Amino acid sequence: MPAARAPMVAVDDPTGRAVAGLGQAVGQIGDAVKRQQKEDAIAWVSKASSDDQIKWMQRMVELQETAEPGAPDFTPRFIKEFDDYTELAIQKAPEFARAAYRESLTRQRTQFGGNAINFEATKRSEYIVAQYGTGLDSDARSIALEPSLYDERRALRLAALNESTLPASVKTKLIGDAEATMAYAAGAAMIDRDPHGAVAAMEAASRGEAVNGFRWISRLDSDRIQQLRTRAQTQADRIDNKARLEQDKTDARAQRAIGDFDRQISTGVPATTDDMLRWAGMVSGTEYEEQYRDRLNAQIEVQNVLRMPISKQKAYVLQRRLQQQTSGANPTAIASLDRVERAIESNSNLLKEKPLEWVEQRAALPVAPLDLTLLANQDGIAVVGQQLRDRSDVIRGMQSQNTPGAVNMRPLLDDEAEALANAFKEGNARQKREVLGALYWAAGEPDTFQGIVAQVDGISPFMARMGRLASSFEQSKLTNYWFSEDVVQSAGDAAATAIHGDEILSAGGKAGTISYPVPKDNEFMEALASKAQDLYRGSADGSSAADEMMRDAYAIKAYYVGKAAQDGSLSADMDTDRLDQAISAVLGNPVDFNGQGNVLAPWGMDPDSFTARANSAINREIQERQLGTDLIQSPDSIGLIAVGPGVYVTTLGGQPLMDPATGDLIILEMSPDADSGRDSFGVSASDLIPRQPSNMMAQGNIDLSNRPVVLNADGSISTVKTISIEEDGAEVLIPTISDDGKEFSEDDAVALYRRTGRHFGKFATVEAANKYAEDLHNQQAKLYGAGQ
Repeated sequence: MPAARAPMVAVDDPTGRAVAGLGQAVGQIGDAVKRQQKEDAIAWVSKASSDDQIKWMQRMVELQETAEPGAPDFTPRFIKEFDDYTELAIQKAPEFARAAYRESLTRQRTQFGGNAINFEATKRSEYIVAQYGTGLDSDARSIALEPSLYDERRALRLAALNESTLPASVKTKLIGDAEATMAYAAGAAMIDRDPHGAVAAMEAASRGEAVNGFRWISRLDSDRIQQLRTRAQTQADRIDNKARLEQDKTDARAQRAIGDFDRQISTGVPATTDDMLRWAGMVSGTEYEEQYRDRLNAQIEVQNVLRMPISKQKAYVLQRRLQQQTSGANPTAIASLDRVERAIESNSNLLKEKPLEWVEQRAALPVAPLDLTLLANQDGIAVVGQQLRDRSDVIRGMQSQNTPGAVNMRPLLDDEAEALANAFKEGNARQKREVLGALYWAAGEPDTFQGIVAQVDGISPFMARMGRLASSFEQSKLTNYWFSEDVVQSAGDAAATAIHGDEILSAGGKAGTISYPVPKDNEFMEALASKAQDLYRGSADGSSAADEMMRDAYAIKAYYVGKAAQDGSLSADMDTDRLDQAISAVLGNPVDFNGQGNVLAPWGMDPDSFTARANSAINREIQERQLGTDLIQSPDSIGLIAVGPGVYVTTLGGQPLMDPATGDLIILEMSPDADSGRDSFGVSASDLIPRQPSNMMAQGNIDLSNRPVVLNADGSISTVKTISIEEDGAEVLIPTISDDGKEFSEDDAVALYRRTGRHFGKFATVEAANKYAEDLHNQQAKLYGAGQ
């Protein structure tokens, strides 16, 4: 029998309690570790899952952005890439977190896979729709190029769309877009080809009528129909407007041709063949062809009339006017006569104001232009002078064939007159004087010079007067002094002084920065009147003598001011000596002739010479006219009145003296006279201009107008005794008389030439040199012999 066990009794065992407590603590620690590991796993998976989420969202966007059109195989490629990543990521994950991490990635795979499927489906649908759209654009362009393709391309496209597996809503929209786009393309193309037909078809469609070839109209909505209607109407209007414009342009060109022809006929100058052919082409095919033929007949009539003398031209028009008024006339005949009348007027004006242009146009004679630069030297003046004299002779011939006043002396062409006007605008006083003098010398005749004056803007009457003065080689004793030198001045210097004074007066008294006091008009006129006395007797207000007095007064004042500037005088007081000089410089010397009143002596002639020569001329006139011994015995009762430069009318008792036999005034003409272009011997200044022969190789450099006069043993005179020598292949003509009148031996003459280089000219042959020497001797004999 088993022994009875003792009852269990709790024993107080400290060690056991300690061991038991340790075991419990260990268990608790194990639980804590498991909890920590779980917490760590959850945290790691949470972070990794979040990182994966954002990374694959970004990757999804990257793949979507780089996907091919239609995103083919987008979803499989994405899932594979995700799965590859998952496998690798799980391997790298902590072991305690792998299960939870795999579960997280699986959820993300499902999410992103669904997104990929949706993206691929959407892109594929968009791609298919885009393909249809691209095809539709191509069809529309094809139809636009060839509208006849519309029905065929429409049928094919609708068939394709109907077979499509696209959603019904998408398919419906594509069909609607196709119908509208293709119909619009067909409409626009047909409108561009036949806008008028399109407008008519749309009008018919609005009435419910179908037009073959325009079925596209019924497939458009009202907005597109209105757009195409506007386009068609605009195109049709443009075509209509263009046609109207072309017709208007053609008509306008034809009208312009008729107008040009009218104007040409009215000038009196026949139209050129080229112009007539051009105008014929412009009117061809228009309603103006008949009017062109009328103008052809009108031109013939005008040219026939213009061949008549001017008086008969006007009579012709007057006769035709009377016929039209009495018998009646149609508008064409009236217009034709109007053209004839305008042509006569134009021809008369051209003949009067531009006779040289008239010669070129009406007589087909070219007028050689002047080289105005030649006016700078005497030989050039001779060349220009010959041209001006030839022109003037032509104009005088025209004047002789027409009524007085029908042809003015206008010896310059328009370009030449303009060039001279510019020279006067830009030149100083001395340059103006030189140009004026050169023009006067070249003109040769007063009427030629006056014609130049009338043509050149800038040559006022004052300037013309200075030109006549500047052309003279004379000198005048302006003031006589008992105890000092006389004031002597050349005509050219007197003109330059007056021109300078004119510039100062025109500038309000200024010459550059210097202001000169200008005499007051009333004070100057009073002083002038006291000097001139009755020089202008009979000059009532408004008379020609009064006008002449005012012109003379201005010229005197201009010289007075110019002389004051020359002397550097700034005094405002009237200088009587300077006024005397001004009167003599501008007018000449006033002479109280026989106590019968003042009269002006020709410029450069002193009072005593004038009185003696005038009385001699008067006695000669009385004797030749057999006016009686009483007049011869009482010459002191005869006076003179100046009626022009150097021209005087004799008076008796203050009244003009007339020849009882003829009733003519007794007129004296006296020289020297600067206003007639004469030198101090009364020889025309133009005779002083040497002519250059054609075989002269080089011009001379000796002043022929200032040669010494040598009295020969036989009583003749010499100024230009010459010999010729050979030099460098040229025959050189040299003087054997010095400037002071001494004769040289031939050796001395050659030595002087070698030293000074002065000669009369160089020639190609001995004969040419001898011929020029002979001509020069004759010219000089004529010039200087005139004073014998």
